[in-house]
Amino acid sequence: MSPRRHRLAIVTTALVIFLAGGCAPPEKKTVVVPKRPYAQCTSAARMEKQMVKLINRARASGGRCGAKRFRPAAAVRWNPALATAARSHSIDMADRNRLGHKGTGKSTVEKRVGRAGYTWRAVGENVAGGLDSCESVVSGWLKSPGHCANIMEPAFTEIGAACAQNTASRYGTYWTLVMAAPLKQ
Repeated sequence: MSPRRHRLAIVTTALVIFLAGGCAPPEKKTVVVPKRPYAQCTSAARMEKQMVKLINRARASGGRCGAKRFRPAAAVRWNPALATAARSHSIDMADRNRLGHKGTGKSTVEKRVGRAGYTWRAVGENVAGGLDSCESVVSGWLKSPGHCANIMEPAFTEIGAACAQNTASRYGTYWTLVMAAPLKQ
């Protein structure tokens, strides 16, 4: 590592520790996980097949998400650009040891999807951590009113999903599901 990159890494780590320290509960110690190569949880082909199948099964039957009832919704299809946005966020969460919708530089799902080249009219995102399969993640999302509502939202017509692993992090596995509808159909 060059001296310049080493100094940048030290400054970045110090900044992460400083910023994270103000948000963490006082009794917990902030853990900073160094960047590491991306470890994929499952093959992209398997992820595509499983997520589309599970999401479409839930949408086909309709259901209740908390207090809100959803009618059956049309099937969604896989979109590679949405999968790219999901993958970048899953990797970012795994690298930063943080589970949430805000990414590095306060990026949002809208920004990440735009950077992936997708022009949307509707967009949403579900994230999860610590689960080991597509089935367990989708099952958990369907039990959470907000996540479930995203899955059941009839305006969404396309999805992309990804997971990343970092065994040195709190959750180990980080999942992202991006749901959207293109500006023009």
